[in-house]
Amino acid sequence: MFRRLSAAVHRQLQVTATLGHRRTAAAASSRSHFLGFVRPYSVSSVAADDPSSLIASSLTRSCGISDHAALSISKKVQPDALDKALSVLAVFKDYGFEEAHLVRLVDRYPRSLLMDVEKTLKPKLEFYCGISLVGTALPEIVSASPRLLTASLEKRLIPNVEFLKSILKTNENLVDALKYSPWLFAFDTRTAVLPKVDALRAYGVPDDVILVLLTRCGYALVADTDRFNDAFDAVKKMGICSKKSTFAHALGVLAIFPKKKWLEKMENLRELGWSQNHILEAFAKFPYIVRASTEKIRKTVKFVEEKLGWTPEHTVKNPSVLALSLEKRLMPRYAVLSILVHMGLIKPCFIGSHFKISDKNFLVRFVTKYQEKAPEIVEAYQKGQGGRRRQSSCGRQRARGGAAEVENIGLDKEGVVRDKLRGHVAVGVVDTSVDVGIVLWELTCHAEVNDLGRPSC
Repeated sequence: MFRRLSAAVHRQLQVTATLGHRRTAAAASSRSHFLGFVRPYSVSSVAADDPSSLIASSLTRSCGISDHAALSISKKVQPDALDKALSVLAVFKDYGFEEAHLVRLVDRYPRSLLMDVEKTLKPKLEFYCGISLVGTALPEIVSASPRLLTASLEKRLIPNVEFLKSILKTNENLVDALKYSPWLFAFDTRTAVLPKVDALRAYGVPDDVILVLLTRCGYALVADTDRFNDAFDAVKKMGICSKKSTFAHALGVLAIFPKKKWLEKMENLRELGWSQNHILEAFAKFPYIVRASTEKIRKTVKFVEEKLGWTPEHTVKNPSVLALSLEKRLMPRYAVLSILVHMGLIKPCFIGSHFKISDKNFLVRFVTKYQEKAPEIVEAYQKGQGGRRRQSSCGRQRARGGAAEVENIGLDKEGVVRDKLRGHVAVGVVDTSVDVGIVLWELTCHAEVNDLGRPSC
């Protein structure tokens, strides 16, 4: 039986050898941006009794991917479906999928290799391109969320886009929603999302705030209705202004945040000397404060109280500071500022903007400006900047992919989040957010830095 299977694979390779060679030659001239290269192929170098190796060799030769990637994909390919898999992979590569995308896609959705190229796969990829999901965004999003390939084009995707665009208005906003909440496109939005949108409008939430909710916190709108209503009621009771984008972020956090954890976070802050009003004020200004781990909050609160001299009243005016890295942001900047204060070069007062402004602005305002008078501040600043610069680069990369910034706010990475989503897809409930890193940055830059809430000195 095994010999017959091996012989069948050999025959399949012979049939596809000429086709694979021509496809590889065309790829080399027209798709030079693909990862990998076409390796010399020798049947004699492949173990005759290993079908996966035989298939991997065909994938390497025909698709121009590395041996490692080909072997990973080959484990999901049945010998009698090799031709179909090759045609599917060729289409993905035509749309800009590189080998890392292909490996991730096949690993998460092996049945993608069996899709009908002309009737199913190409129409869906063309559909996504038609709403301006192009370039690197298409393979990044689809390979991370292969569920986007399983939804019916006529019954689900097209109606969803028509409905969402009636609110989001532009393709750019549609793509944003897809990046941060891809499951919005897989649910029946008219039954799962429209009632919630109607309730928000009835409460007086303007469309621009609903747009923020859809593009940055869309998971809240596909959450279980009871859970959404509880979060909606809680945000209203807090008195958060419905006309500010913070309303959308607060609703997005509470719609997926377990009540037990919310109570634990509140208790932790009370133990640190915060009153109920302090907690609610801080949450209203920066909802993602509850995403920071208990240990991180304790360490940071201790730091701002002991080193900066902040009281709870000061801290709640700048709650986003508690989500910043203690080692890479707060401590290096404090070292610089304390030297400048000691030398009488700046006023002896630490305010929120000292820690929330960008690295570039801090460097110009406090390091470059005073380095001749206080050269030691350069060394003090650089101690934390090596790691900080790497973090910033990595943070931007995660932002493009919609992942959370794990170190600063203690969240799982995107893949873990998506696995949790699949576990709760029947009710549309997720345990955490894939886009908090982006929202953290946006809320800090737009809501906090422009309204510093400076503590009095």
